[in-house]
Amino acid sequence: MAKVKESIKREVVVNAPLEKVWDALTKEEHLNKWYTKEAMIDFRVGGKGYMNHGWGSTSEGVYTEIEPMKRFILQGSDGDFRTITEINEVENGVKVSIEYQASFIAEMNDSIKENMLFGTGQFLENLKSVYELGLDNREELWRTWIGITHTTDQAGIGSEVLTVKEGTSADKAGLQPGDIITNLDHNKVYGYESFERLLNLKDIKEIVILRVLRDKTEMEIKCLVEPYPVAY
Repeated sequence: MAKVKESIKREVVVNAPLEKVWDALTKEEHLNKWYTKEAMIDFRVGGKGYMNHGWGSTSEGVYTEIEPMKRFILQGSDGDFRTITEINEVENGVKVSIEYQASFIAEMNDSIKENMLFGTGQFLENLKSVYELGLDNREELWRTWIGITHTTDQAGIGSEVLTVKEGTSADKAGLQPGDIITNLDHNKVYGYESFERLLNLKDIKEIVILRVLRDKTEMEIKCLVEPYPVAY
């Protein structure tokens, strides 16, 4: 019996002509302007697509469905993972939707799902920036970290630390799995994405103050901001 595929999705509205947005998603030279470090695209049903996203991340697959100016599907080599991209005109421009569909998504922990959606959101925001303002912001993405994996706390308090990498600034500062980060300096942390965005605004080697809830006890932890461990 085939496994049931589950999906996660991210969307953005770009104020640009439909044809221009379609080209941005399907042509190598346009993908390289806002998304890929290197793209090799044979955009036809049965054609292969390879994308180097930067930061050590790549993806590749085969185009299995194409509806011009509407949607296309890139299927991974294992046949399970599919990236479904759809565009349609709306009142304020063109809505771009990227959906990941696979049976193993149900088995992912929430941190991995949130990371996938956040990364996709970052790139879609850059698509909007490039085609509306002419600004490519990729140099400002994924600049900083402290050495943790985390996920939005189910109670909506902040973001819960899942793992702390040995030897990182978070480890040296004393963060522990189970800690819930509720504030970064004077800013409220609402969850995974909120924490990542706030941290990325900080300077490397800056000291930040994390307000943490540990076993119902509130505390403040000073932590050094480090460079993101994988270069673009």
